[in-house]
Amino acid sequence: MKRKFITLVFFVFYFLFFIEAFAQQCKVKPIVKTCMSSLAPYQYDAYAVKEIVYGPKIKKEVLEFAVYSGEEYKLVFGKTVLPQEVGITIYDGNPKAKGKIIFMDESGMKDNFVCNFLPTKTGTYFIEYEIPAATAPNQKGCFVVLIGIKE
Repeated sequence: MKRKFITLVFFVFYFLFFIEAFAQQCKVKPIVKTCMSSLAPYQYDAYAVKEIVYGPKIKKEVLEFAVYSGEEYKLVFGKTVLPQEVGITIYDGNPKAKGKIIFMDESGMKDNFVCNFLPTKTGTYFIEYEIPAATAPNQKGCFVVLIGIKE
């Protein structure tokens, strides 16, 4: 009987943990839907999601995406569900290996913004996020990037 009780308690805690983790996930579809109009007249290709967790210090995180030379790209950044501004820099190579900067967000915009570019080479490009230190405990948010290609 005691073993069944311990097993039941374990499953209840596991279920509660799962519910809490699920509730805090990014709600991507509404963000994508909101940003989709900013992609026109480009053809939607893909999106990427980055959960941002603010910590005690400023930190940088990287997201990779593939491009083809000769194609014109438009990136729409959905930043509407972030409690603090996040800086964005796009590189044509790994930022740790001295990739060349092709775009840097210096606008200070809180909402969505757009970046158009024509890659000079096919390969992996990198989006570097500069995440400021947390101003409150357990601060986190969601960042969505829509990728469009000109037809």
